[in-house]
Amino acid sequence: MNQPDANADDPTRSWKPATSPLPESFAPDRQVIEGGSTELADETRNLLHRRLRAASLMLALGFGIFLLRDLYFPKILQNLIYLHGLVFLLLVVNILALSGRWTPSMRQLRLLELATFGSVAGCFVASQSLGLQARVQQDLLTGAELRVLFKNSIIGTLILMLTYGIFIPNNWRRATLVIVPMALAPLVAPLLLGLTSPSFLSVSEEARTFDKITENSLYLVLGAVTAVFGTHTINTFRKEEFRARRLNQYHLTKKLGAGGMGEVYLAEHQLLKRPCAVKLIRPSLSQKPRVLARFELEVRATARLSHWNTVEVFDYGRTEDGTFYYVMEYLPGLSLQELVDRHGPLPPGRIIYLLCQACDALREAHQAGLIHRDLKPPNIFSAYRGARYDVAKLLDFGLVKPIKEEDSPVLTREGTVTGSPLYMAPEQIMRTHAADRRTDIYAMGAIAYFLLTGRPPFLGNDPMAVMVAHARDPVVPPSRLRDDVPGDLEMVVLRCLEKKPEDRYQDAESLALSLSACADAGSWSAVQAEAWWQKHEPGVLVRELESASSDQVTGPTISLSDLTRADVDAPTFGASELEAASEPGTSGGIELSLSLGEEETRPER
Repeated sequence: MNQPDANADDPTRSWKPATSPLPESFAPDRQVIEGGSTELADETRNLLHRRLRAASLMLALGFGIFLLRDLYFPKILQNLIYLHGLVFLLLVVNILALSGRWTPSMRQLRLLELATFGSVAGCFVASQSLGLQARVQQDLLTGAELRVLFKNSIIGTLILMLTYGIFIPNNWRRATLVIVPMALAPLVAPLLLGLTSPSFLSVSEEARTFDKITENSLYLVLGAVTAVFGTHTINTFRKEEFRARRLNQYHLTKKLGAGGMGEVYLAEHQLLKRPCAVKLIRPSLSQKPRVLARFELEVRATARLSHWNTVEVFDYGRTEDGTFYYVMEYLPGLSLQELVDRHGPLPPGRIIYLLCQACDALREAHQAGLIHRDLKPPNIFSAYRGARYDVAKLLDFGLVKPIKEEDSPVLTREGTVTGSPLYMAPEQIMRTHAADRRTDIYAMGAIAYFLLTGRPPFLGNDPMAVMVAHARDPVVPPSRLRDDVPGDLEMVVLRCLEKKPEDRYQDAESLALSLSACADAGSWSAVQAEAWWQKHEPGVLVRELESASSDQVTGPTISLSDLTRADVDAPTFGASELEAASEPGTSGGIELSLSLGEEETRPER
């Protein structure tokens, strides 16, 4: 079934492969939606809960300071001590209620919001009224002092309005209904006293000049407008941020990692409530044909595979701003790179257990006509899936290549080296013939070597030196680095690392059979895997599973950038990345410098 071109009206995306019948993009054009009103309302309620508590804390601090000040003016402001103390006590009770286990509804929070700011505004009016009355009764009020007292009342009101505008999430209409009465509060006490006290009326004549009235009115009007506009601006940004964290029905919760082509986020399906990992391609790179083609190839290749040991792709799409993304399963656990970095070389039985699973996934890919070309320890994940530990997952098909198809002018450049230098087959470097199944077999042998010894087969000062070593130098047998390496497993590894493809295992199934025939093949099982994880990494799976259901994650977390990015841990030379790195103005391009010795530093996660 032909799919309509989602970019037919976009003149900036008119590129088409000259020799390919494929459309520019097979990604469905997904709209970024705000989400159900319930979800946004829940987020607003939680935000209001936190902000109201913070606003109450700020107001309580201010009233506490003024309460101490009142103690130094007992003759005139004696009554204000009790009024400020009462409001301070109410704010403290408010803070305690909002800090406890009580989960108020939105209606209850809104009523509490009105009560909080209403009591403070009422306190301002009462304080102003009591202060003016006390000075009038003691014949201490003058026109100059009245202007100062009125200015002080305006300052307090401005602070209250801005506090409301900054802290309380609201739309501009509701904010106006709350802020306008606050702005009128400083006028209440003078008006009432003017109607009831002739002495006050005569004193206030000096202060009721046109310039003073307009000046004070402008302060209040501008303060109210600023508070309302600030509320509207903050609320607009909040909604935009909420929409930005949603891709179709996926809600992005936190960033897991980044690479040369984009970022990976932990996300949740809004209806299924299923945690997943979402990979985004940077909008700046989505305009580059080769980068986009490489990204889509990765999605298509992974989606064609259904083996249990291959990472599963759930969805693929494009947002209205041109951001491409795909959604895959979220894997609690560690990559093989992380396992060795944390715990050293693995036992032979565990290596066989994990690599046999990877071979099964690779076998399906090869039978589907796909060569991975970028196998390495970060791209094989030891995951917790289906209540089982040490479930190997094959990741990152960004450099996959069909066996029986001609090189696409979109994906391949003459002279381009594809793969990761530490685990690259000689034919990938020398380009003596096209990559085939045996290219991946070589990488599997290099991975096994790393798992046995804790280091890749070849090391060097730069990627070129490592590639030359792969193509020219003999491999140092693992037993020279570790005495406890089994001889039969070493023979399997060295055969995988033969320079000539015809001397290696010819397919993944043959490699899996040879691994299974080793003496240590039965020494590791799901039972041993569960015991190891519970003893050595009890917190990893807990943190991973908790992070799948919460936006706030405490403590160190395991970055799942290894799910998708080859160039996080070692450089991957692909046409798309080379183009992204070579074009000016492109951020996040591939970094071609890497220390390949024993002191290799891992990226900050």
